[in-house]
Amino acid sequence: MRIQVAGMNHVTAPLAVRERAAFAPDRMAAASQALLSTTAADGVVILSTCNRTEVYVDGNCTLGEILTWWQEWTDFERTEHADALYWYQGDEAVRHLFRVSAGLDSVILGETEILGQVKHAYQAAGALGTCSGPLHRTLQRALKAGKRVRTETGIGQNALSVGHVAVELAERVFGSLRGLTVVVIGAGQVAELVTRHLHDAGVGRIAVVNRTLAHAARLAERVSGSAGTLDRLPDWLATADVVVSAITSESALITRAMAERTFGGDQHRLRFLFDLSVPRSVAPDVSRAGHEVFVYDLDDIEAVVARNRRQRVHEGQYAERIVTEEVERLQEDLGSLQVGPIIQRLNDRAEAIRAQEMARALAKLAPLDVHQHEVLEQATRLIIKKLLNDPVTSLRHWARVGDQGRIDMVQELFALPSEAQSAAARVKIPAESPR
Repeated sequence: MRIQVAGMNHVTAPLAVRERAAFAPDRMAAASQALLSTTAADGVVILSTCNRTEVYVDGNCTLGEILTWWQEWTDFERTEHADALYWYQGDEAVRHLFRVSAGLDSVILGETEILGQVKHAYQAAGALGTCSGPLHRTLQRALKAGKRVRTETGIGQNALSVGHVAVELAERVFGSLRGLTVVVIGAGQVAELVTRHLHDAGVGRIAVVNRTLAHAARLAERVSGSAGTLDRLPDWLATADVVVSAITSESALITRAMAERTFGGDQHRLRFLFDLSVPRSVAPDVSRAGHEVFVYDLDDIEAVVARNRRQRVHEGQYAERIVTEEVERLQEDLGSLQVGPIIQRLNDRAEAIRAQEMARALAKLAPLDVHQHEVLEQATRLIIKKLLNDPVTSLRHWARVGDQGRIDMVQELFALPSEAQSAAARVKIPAESPR
């Protein structure tokens, strides 16, 4: 298998290096064509995302040629950042691609966005005409492996961020969030992430409360929500089914006394408070403000994150098995592709000998009727088929394991002609007809 990959990712290279090594979208087509025209490469697919840049190549070009080309088409300096690169060939390259497609090589184990990015890279190469036959088959099988992992495992189902876990827990309790009102306290990075998750989950109403109204309004506008300030926090809390606090405060902003005044008149309304702040902005005893008031602090949510992470690792074991299965199936496909012409030439040679000897035998016999002729034809063809069964089976096996030496030995042993010679011979052999 001549497929190889040279690349770097979030593990091997910092963002500053990955940025310099990335291919500009408007130069991708010209860069791909340049590699094909200046090296022995038969195909190339470039996968370029924020977390990785990888060049998949089918052909006999060297790593040095790939890196020289890479340096010419990006700002990457190979002499400065050689330690950021990895290079795999053959089965290792294929397995790496399959793991990438399955989300097993991502920053977040099991993330699904990468599958779409691999598909886009494959389609872009197909549109450019740079995706060779082996790369075409490999990318198709890689996408199938990624889809199987998504549908047959739960590797992507458990949230691994505190913001996403808060939303997931709320969904478990309330079911649909569409009819709920959520108040988000704070307008920083964590609050922004939580607000985005809430919006994606279809929350009915979102209000952002912050010290600075302008910051709250800016965040609320992105999700078509409301904005307010902390001086009216009790009023906002009174409307909330779910409260997510992600704000820095020296002391608790929501105390038990505030909660009792705010929630006391509606003891039967279920309320969840998620405190993502450090130090805590919700007093620990707020949970005693009413029978239907529940408080989760950062430790509670981190415990869920840790449990989800362990579950993803467990599901990752099943995902690895799927990857192995699909790699083996690709090896069988490519092996058949490699030895298919050899098997055809072997059958053609056997058929030519059979037809020649049949003609000689028929010349020595009294004329046969159609039925007798057909019986003789079927018997001789069956003899050839049974004799070639073991060599053909062995050829397919040797192709799967990459034993080129034995494949060459079969061609020499049977004195097989080249593919061009075999095609010419097939044209010249006349069809036999009953005497």
